[in-house]
Amino acid sequence: MRNKSIGEQNQTGHFAQRQFGAWFSEGELASTLDRVRGFVMPPVSTDALVDVANLVRVILTLNVPGNFVECGVWRGGTAFLMAELLKQAGVRDRKVWLFDSFEGMPPVEEVDGAHAIAEANDPESFLSPHKSRAPLEEVQHTARELGLTDYTEFVKGWFNETLPATRDRVGKIALLHIDCDWYSSVRCCLDNLYEQVAEGGFVFLDDYYHYDGCTIAAHEFLARRRLTYRIESVEGKAWGGCEYFYAARFRKGETNWKAEYLLELAAQDIVEVVAPEQVVVVVGEELRVKVVNTHRTVPFLERDGQYWGQPPDEETAIRELQRLRQTGASFIVFGWPAFWWLDYYRGLHDYLRSHYRCVLENERLIVFDLRQ
Repeated sequence: MRNKSIGEQNQTGHFAQRQFGAWFSEGELASTLDRVRGFVMPPVSTDALVDVANLVRVILTLNVPGNFVECGVWRGGTAFLMAELLKQAGVRDRKVWLFDSFEGMPPVEEVDGAHAIAEANDPESFLSPHKSRAPLEEVQHTARELGLTDYTEFVKGWFNETLPATRDRVGKIALLHIDCDWYSSVRCCLDNLYEQVAEGGFVFLDDYYHYDGCTIAAHEFLARRRLTYRIESVEGKAWGGCEYFYAARFRKGETNWKAEYLLELAAQDIVEVVAPEQVVVVVGEELRVKVVNTHRTVPFLERDGQYWGQPPDEETAIRELQRLRQTGASFIVFGWPAFWWLDYYRGLHDYLRSHYRCVLENERLIVFDLRQ
């Protein structure tokens, strides 16, 4: 989900500094959330929905292969959110698979904990046999009403029967969203579908903080396979304003995926504002590695084309920048890991601001045009 227009020229020909946030906010998603919120089982966690939306954005940005799967659908709200985001991004080669009995919850067990047992036996709870039932035909009708039929695939039945029978059709999975509450269901989803989660894909555990059975199933599965993935909490604000843990997730792959994501966005930003034939001075080797295939890059400091370390003082930094400009460098780029340079080498910062046009500045990148 790339930003198509990072900089817009104003009347003087300068690029306006325009923020393009890496993460969806609740406000940015308001209209989309309004479309699907009524189909999410109460109490609705807006923070969890926003987190799922951001995982969709990360997956598309990093080109993690695979479809999206939700196990435990109810009336389809979270699955429709994912499908709507795929539609908005113009994605045509992925779908959201919706697995559910569409007949209500299976029996709760002792391992699921006292809280789960109490809710399952409360006739007013949405986890009771009656209120947890959402007929398949109604959910499919909602998909049609929302214009999401082409992005959704429904599979009716109990997980222990449908997952083994259908998983080959599902193929690779980019995001496995598990929202089925009880131990046996969560464990069945992990046992049957984890192997299909792509490298770099995510497993989202909606009930990790709510029901003991979900938590036990997740830890038991990871431990028995000796998987070292770190479980990450999904936080938000609860009633009364205090912080609250809503859900959890883990990534199949590198733990520090947020840095990988931001570096990819920064590389895309450079493509938007710097022509490929231009020579770019890149401050920060992590970012330079990301753009060497799209641009002619120079490290800073540089000696014989190689990174030479940090300048001893701001005068050296300015002098080396002038030298690189004279040898053909057209832009200098600071990725966010190198933003500290502009504070530490204050003279370099002032020199750049006073002599050259800043063509892009956002939370992850600052770009100066050295051609004037």
